[in-house]
Amino acid sequence: MSHVPVGLVLNIHTDPDSIQAAFLRRAMSALERISANVSAKDLADALAAPTDAGSLAQLLSHSEMVGSAVTDLDPLVPALARNVEHRQQLLARAGGAVSADEAGRILGISRQAVDKRRRTGALLAVREGSDWRYPACQFDQGETVAGIADVVRGFSAAGPWIALDFLLAPDAVLGGRTPLAALRAGERDAVARLVRAEGSDGFA
Repeated sequence: MSHVPVGLVLNIHTDPDSIQAAFLRRAMSALERISANVSAKDLADALAAPTDAGSLAQLLSHSEMVGSAVTDLDPLVPALARNVEHRQQLLARAGGAVSADEAGRILGISRQAVDKRRRTGALLAVREGSDWRYPACQFDQGETVAGIADVVRGFSAAGPWIALDFLLAPDAVLGGRTPLAALRAGERDAVARLVRAEGSDGFA
């Protein structure tokens, strides 16, 4: 299988003595080992994912694809990749995510005000690399959907990805609707009760 030499990648993108270069060398080595164990069909399936991260997650989440060359070295690789894949799916269901600047334009406020709302739990933001990204589903006609803050603060210990998962998961208590749909319908109290129940394992 032909591939771009690691040295070429490093020369184009990075200082060969940098931490980025060291990471790229290790990543390329892992990808070469994986590609040797994967069929052309599996590679094509991975390439069908809409993003680079999605392609890697699709490939790495299936241990039968990556083979023992990788899982023997790090058996957690498939589980970690499935987590990445799940987060990608969540963001897709959320309608994507926007930057702090874009969130500010949607809400008609400054980036600093967006950051303040995030820090106080008034806005839902998830970490992607070194950046905070704001799931688009929480915005409605230039405002934040009422009740989003209750969910963010209710899941502050579990983290924003759990809060997003909660918002987008249909629940029988809400008649099979998602908490987000219930919030959009004005049922803030019903969702708040569900948040409290989730936080106390259903005994609230």
